[in-house]
Amino acid sequence: MKKAFVVSMVATVLTTSVVSAVSAAPVMKPAASTAEVQNSTLTINGNSIIVRSIVKNGETLVSLRDVTKAIGAQAEVHNGTTVIKLNDHTVTFQNNAKHLVVDGAKVNLNQPVTIIAGTSYVALRPLISSVGGTIVKRNGLLEVSTVALFEGAENPRFAGADRLIVSKSDTNGRSDYLVDTTSGKYELLLTTDGGSDLLISPNADQAAYTNAEGAVYVMDLKTKASKRITSDNSIKPELVWSADGSAIYFLQGDKGSVIAKLNLADGAITKVVEDKVDYKENLNVSADGKRFIYTVTTLGKVTSDVTNVDEDNVSIDFSANQQQIYAYNNELTKPKAAKLTTSTDDKVFVWSVDGQKAYYVSVPSEDGKASLLSVDSSQKTTSVYGDTDVEQAVLSGGILYVLAAQDDRNSVIVSIDTVTGKQTKLYTVSSDVSSLTVAGTQIAVTENGRVLVQAGGSWRAVTK
Repeated sequence: MKKAFVVSMVATVLTTSVVSAVSAAPVMKPAASTAEVQNSTLTINGNSIIVRSIVKNGETLVSLRDVTKAIGAQAEVHNGTTVIKLNDHTVTFQNNAKHLVVDGAKVNLNQPVTIIAGTSYVALRPLISSVGGTIVKRNGLLEVSTVALFEGAENPRFAGADRLIVSKSDTNGRSDYLVDTTSGKYELLLTTDGGSDLLISPNADQAAYTNAEGAVYVMDLKTKASKRITSDNSIKPELVWSADGSAIYFLQGDKGSVIAKLNLADGAITKVVEDKVDYKENLNVSADGKRFIYTVTTLGKVTSDVTNVDEDNVSIDFSANQQQIYAYNNELTKPKAAKLTTSTDDKVFVWSVDGQKAYYVSVPSEDGKASLLSVDSSQKTTSVYGDTDVEQAVLSGGILYVLAAQDDRNSVIVSIDTVTGKQTKLYTVSSDVSSLTVAGTQIAVTENGRVLVQAGGSWRAVTK
């Protein structure tokens, strides 16, 4: 198992073919002749912009003036020389020159800076790259971003269409930011010291969290305003939204013994599962709120006769440490915790669609590849994916998404339909990818601290 423990609590370098596709010259509709100016539509920092363009020797050049204005760069023009400044970069263009100067370094161009009717035209990609921007193609349109990207993002999760919430921690606590995945723009949402992660609601318009004292708040992601739902200060290790967004389930107490439900309308808290089983984790709740899947961890046992466990010679048998998956059905006349697994393997990334069957990544106790398994109420374990070493599994919309090692250099992202079992290989990515984030059709990966989103077959960095 190569990275399961590294990524089990989180929520790319791309393959050569993908990088080559991203690095290729931008595709734009050719002009009728090399000297004919036409209008081309680009998406620049999230806005649809029309810029003038020409085609020269098969390469599309864009109006330096139009693009400079669209990206918000400072520009000075004097005696045929244009100097633009953006994102701490300084770029110099000279009319008819076959190079530009970026921060003092010469960068060659395939076509010289071309003047038509007093307007300078230059290839788009070197122009954007010179100010630290990126270009990808999605839905037939080029998307340009020159926004200074957020650095050091942790725990990315989608918050609706084209939005991610990321976090950053330091000695003062944790700050959460909302990132626009189209433009790269970001804004601060919340700063907390000791509070829980922001948990996105099913319709992605709210986020729930606890403060350091255990009080529960819900933030409106449109207005950024937070509302306290309850001041109850019991420890709440995990929050889980109800399917309809009207309530939040959570584990209660320092041992996670109780599963409780918080009604958002009136702040009332009710205990829904009190099965006397301690150390619950990985809580999953069915859509109707009546079935629950969770894991339980048993701890090592003291094996010596010494009664003072503070003494150095106390012996503990850590082989008793195990994590098992349990189910609980409140529809039964006499509901009780049902133990679904008994194996000694480690179980991470535990998911359930309906509260009856659980999916999990099984990590062997000894050297060997991890696999994706399922287990149901009959305690029957079934292999779901085991072709290669599984690093992470994510459940979204009834589809499992698996990040698995392919070889020493590459990993694969595979989707698995939980109803039909159909498997589809979606992408090949670098083995440096450490985590996968999915919401609906949106997919993001984290690679060496950068977050990249999938955009029309290309990967676009939205943080650095």
